[in-house]
Amino acid sequence: MRERIVEIILAAIQRENVLWEIPIDISAGEDTRLYGLDGQVDSLGLVSLVVEVEGKIEQQLGVSVTLVSDRAMSARRSPFATMGSLADYALGLTREVAGV
Repeated sequence: MRERIVEIILAAIQRENVLWEIPIDISAGEDTRLYGLDGQVDSLGLVSLVVEVEGKIEQQLGVSVTLVSDRAMSARRSPFATMGSLADYALGLTREVAGV
């Protein structure tokens, strides 16, 4: 399931890149910096990306998750820092909600 979530995140980035003046460079793969120190998106860009990812997870995996929460925002390490950390976080929430 993690691979599918990574694919969803990549597709969301590619869709959002069309709208952004400076597209996210995904050449680092899962180590691609998204948000925070050396991140490639600002808070508005992050919201847009997260909404896209949430929608695609629900559409393709049949699970409704909310990625932005107090838990995420207060985490010691931001789940939005890299593509990989976002995938891990989304996978955990997906499993939690689905009861897997």
